[in-house]
Amino acid sequence: MSVTHRSLSISPESSFGSLAALTGLPSTSGLNFVSIPCERDPIVIYGEPVASERNDARDGSYGLPPEPDTVFSSGSRVRRRTGQVSLRLDLTTIGSAASHYDANYLGYLLGAGFKTAKHSFADDTASAVTSQNLFTPTTVEANYTIGGLIGVDIAGRAEYSAVTDNDESNDVAVSPAFSNLTTSSTIRALQTWYPGSRAETGNKVASVAFQVQGVDFLTNCFGCVLESIAISLDNGRVMADLTYQSACIQDNHGAAVAPVEPTYNAGSPPFFRGSYVVVSTTSPTSLTNATAGDKLARTALDCEDFTLTITNTLTPLGHSNSILAMSDMEISDVDVELTLTLSSPSTTLNNDYFNRTIRQVLVGTGPIADGKGCAFMLPAAYLTNDPSQYDVSGNDIVRQTLTYKQSRFGGDVAETGAANSPVRIGLGV
Repeated sequence: MSVTHRSLSISPESSFGSLAALTGLPSTSGLNFVSIPCERDPIVIYGEPVASERNDARDGSYGLPPEPDTVFSSGSRVRRRTGQVSLRLDLTTIGSAASHYDANYLGYLLGAGFKTAKHSFADDTASAVTSQNLFTPTTVEANYTIGGLIGVDIAGRAEYSAVTDNDESNDVAVSPAFSNLTTSSTIRALQTWYPGSRAETGNKVASVAFQVQGVDFLTNCFGCVLESIAISLDNGRVMADLTYQSACIQDNHGAAVAPVEPTYNAGSPPFFRGSYVVVSTTSPTSLTNATAGDKLARTALDCEDFTLTITNTLTPLGHSNSILAMSDMEISDVDVELTLTLSSPSTTLNNDYFNRTIRQVLVGTGPIADGKGCAFMLPAAYLTNDPSQYDVSGNDIVRQTLTYKQSRFGGDVAETGAANSPVRIGLGV
């Protein structure tokens, strides 16, 4: 008898589905799995078999076994399931010992559905501050990547913004504004993930493979691409529910050893504390492209809760060459929904729905420090509900619900990388 203690590990794939050159079948050879510190309950033996039902003519009341959709190897059918791989974890940051997430489980998880951008510095100071949107960096201004998120601890609270221009007369422009950036402030870099847009539409870093392992059971999931990520709060702790589509799921219970102890990051789990939710006071550049980076003022909101859901529409690039039945999964569309619950309604926003107002929306978390920090940003967002329709259904206080979708953003002075991307997730390095 064995118990159900189990682990979920992840590895990036060098090619979709990790097909072996000699057999054309998925293989774990060359994959380097890292155990993920995720919640145990969502980890199961994933997938459902794909089969063609036989509804043949018959001489009585009976059925026939379905025909599994698979290939043959050495004269035998190869086992194959497909389906979703789901997991839940917090976004504990990498800590001060590393400078990026490229070889980290969080980088693998997010890179299976997004592109990523990195600044060429870890921390910096402003040698001069022209405004809360414009400063002279101590490092070379080109080390700031356009579209990338940055964070600053101001009066014990984490504030975030995004770079819109990294060479405005040797200065760096950001939007939305900080509240009190000074020459003594430490500017922290965040690695930023974003959906491929413009010429990079549909792109991601790499597909991944998952491995479920426990005593007497082992399952490999090949060719996995991120279908959705849902951000929510658990008593203030920022949690991520991620769902992937897998092209091929196979059991290899005979090779099972035992669960693998997770590899924990050395940073801090993001909490919705000691930080701000801000919107821009005016509209960003949206349906045109800016010639100078946007520099918008900020309005802080009294937000008590938020949820963020990003959903990728996955379209298989079908083929008959392999058991995968596809060469990749294209991200053919992206939908973003950010819902804010305000404990003090903002009358400034009451007419935004009927005026079709576009605003920047940025949700920050604490703490911000070396290797710490997390933020979510819609650089151009529009409301899908009427904010003046307050929630008075409870027996305590009046609340205001704001539901935003992503719009086109053109306020960055570049069109590549994270620049002008429609939604961004940043983690401190």
